[in-house]
Amino acid sequence: DVEPIILSVGESDEVSIRDAVSAVVKAIGFEGAVEYDTSKADGQFKKTASNEKLLKLFPDFKFTPFDEAIQESVDWFVENYDTARK
Repeated sequence: DVEPIILSVGESDEVSIRDAVSAVVKAIGFEGAVEYDTSKADGQFKKTASNEKLLKLFPDFKFTPFDEAIQESVDWFVENYDTARK
């Protein structure tokens, strides 16, 4: 039985929804107001994932800083929008 490898931010780092939204807003250059729907339940407060298996296989693995990874993802999406959205 093969267990999947969890890939996430480093376990010592945590990214809130607000931080993730801010990173996407900055990466895409959005200048409007961001509104959060506070009428909905907050959902799960925290969801911690383990990178232990990944780091056992690749002990020298270096995580891409979160803001940089978001910027790279947004840049890729913008450049590939026509094919990515079909």
